[in-house]
Amino acid sequence: MDPDASSTPGAPAADARSCGIFGSRLAGLAVAAPCLAVLVTAVTLQPRTAGYGTARELGLPACSWITHRGYPCPTCGMTTSVALSVRGRVGAAWRAHPFGVVLTVGAAVLTVAGIFQLVTGGQALRKLRFGRWWVLGAVLGVLAGWGWMLAVGVAAGKWPID
Repeated sequence: MDPDASSTPGAPAADARSCGIFGSRLAGLAVAAPCLAVLVTAVTLQPRTAGYGTARELGLPACSWITHRGYPCPTCGMTTSVALSVRGRVGAAWRAHPFGVVLTVGAAVLTVAGIFQLVTGGQALRKLRFGRWWVLGAVLGVLAGWGWMLAVGVAAGKWPID
């Protein structure tokens, strides 16, 4: 008999299970931490009344699309939208960028699920069934929000900026 082998029946399974729980907890932390960071950062920002430009508080430059073309880029207004969403100003957030509201809700759900998994070692995140469709949904959501923003902005005379 191998001296390193466990003589207790079921010991290898217990070791594998504890390693799986550790991995599950680590995955929970890996998801919850950045999502929570996004939400906390959004709380610290002062949303711009124009509906875009809040990202400049993070040290980012002004959007070159607006500067050069007079129209917003696909992600213009997203930071403002998230900053408004965490304050419960959903209508203003929707006007800044509709997908920012979706992003805020998603970040909140993933924060809760990640913390739950971190604490319990369960599989809360696995139940969300991440896959390529999440990425496709996010891209389509950003583009749909941008299209809505452009249509409403042009109709209201907000775009183009001269």
